[in-house]
Amino acid sequence: MKFGCHISIKNGYLGAAKRAVAYGASAFQYFPKNPRSLSVKDFDLEDAVSCKSFCEEHGLISVAHTPYPTSLTPTEDKRELTIASLLNDLEIANTCGSVGVVVHFGSQISKTDPLASYHLMLDMLNSVLSQWERDLSGFIRK
Repeated sequence: MKFGCHISIKNGYLGAAKRAVAYGASAFQYFPKNPRSLSVKDFDLEDAVSCKSFCEEHGLISVAHTPYPTSLTPTEDKRELTIASLLNDLEIANTCGSVGVVVHFGSQISKTDPLASYHLMLDMLNSVLSQWERDLSGFIRK
């Protein structure tokens, strides 16, 4: 069993990992960027790599959480922005050595077709993941 908490990255990714260890946690969750917007963040690569090394040294597990506006059932005008934001989250999480990225499903898009939302979610995930390939070290960009 792992004990963890949600940690702010206001002091960077490495700062978040250090705070988790100071709390006695064996895991932590963080927002890789502003939790209130669908944006693409130009992140501090050195800080993220340092976070990964620190976590490995301390047996600490990290998990990223997408910003709240992320939806796997976006309106058509937010589809590309959502995909770009998710790819950015994957890039940051991979660089930090995180085990994954939490994303909320979204909402029901059709009153008449109960499976329409699921089909859109699968389409969104396939769109995102088709731009990445998996290896033993995590997600890496194609």
